[in-house]
Amino acid sequence: MSKLKKKDGHDLKSKWFFIVGTTTLLISAGCQNNDEAKPEENTEMIQVKDGEDNLVSLKDSSLYGELQNKQIEHVHGMGYPGNRNELMIATHNGPIIYYEDFWYEGKENKNDYMGFNAVSDGFYSSGHPGEGSDLPNPLGLIKSTDRGKTLEELGFQGESDFHYLSVGYESHAIYAVNQQKNSEMDIGVYYSEDAAKWEEIQLNGIPNQLSGIATHPIDSNVLAITSPTGLYLSSNKGSSFDRVSDEISVSSVSLRPNQLIYSKGNNKLVIQNLSNGDEKELPMPKDEIKTIDYIAVNPQNEEEIVFHTASESIYITTNLGSEWKQLVKNGEIVE
Repeated sequence: MSKLKKKDGHDLKSKWFFIVGTTTLLISAGCQNNDEAKPEENTEMIQVKDGEDNLVSLKDSSLYGELQNKQIEHVHGMGYPGNRNELMIATHNGPIIYYEDFWYEGKENKNDYMGFNAVSDGFYSSGHPGEGSDLPNPLGLIKSTDRGKTLEELGFQGESDFHYLSVGYESHAIYAVNQQKNSEMDIGVYYSEDAAKWEEIQLNGIPNQLSGIATHPIDSNVLAITSPTGLYLSSNKGSSFDRVSDEISVSSVSLRPNQLIYSKGNNKLVIQNLSNGDEKELPMPKDEIKTIDYIAVNPQNEEEIVFHTASESIYITTNLGSEWKQLVKNGEIVE
């Protein structure tokens, strides 16, 4: 799920965004070679059976090394790209990966990935190029299948930075909130199945004040909206919505094939069954939890849930909240 935050003078995320009528959005704006490398030139990839490509282990990666400064700040999203157990965290200073109790950071291509979305074969994002990069600014819509070693340009390079972006994990269907008119879009919410043809959609039956947007991993018709007054769900690409939570502030949501997980009252986690609406509130860490702004679920293990808070803290559970481990506290890795 993609969100926006404002910190230290860098426009990253407004607390809420507003929709006037159904299409006009008023949102705080801000914020190597782009060609796909040939397989033999890409040291992140190895050849496996039937000529398919796969990623080298992180320990053998030429792109990632041990995280040096032990800080994780200015997070813009997180998830598990490529159906691996690697948790990737998108930050202002490039991607960071947590895998088997070890932290890795990119040695190069440290791009500021806004609107980060992990998908089954990699990730989609927008944002800004890192220091020393010759990539266009803003990045437009990009995709990577090799941890960010190479980027596929999907459009809007040099003209758009999509802070609010949601991509289906398996479907790869894209919902993009466009803040400023570009060569193909007016201000509004757009949908695409392939990043080639875009359709403007109407968000009907939602409150004027919203905080985020997320789509189902498989069914691209299912769209969720978070807001100060609750969680709203659509089964028809936004033509109509129903509130599926109590009338309470919801700051983040993550959809899985048969359920969704959302932040009730901004600081508690609730799992809701998509079939019958039954809910279960998860046990939470004993610490005081600030607003939860990102939630990620491991597709390989749906009992593994990670959340990030507005205080720059990250927690993980591998057993639906029975036990929690704090990975990051106030922007510092917990040793």
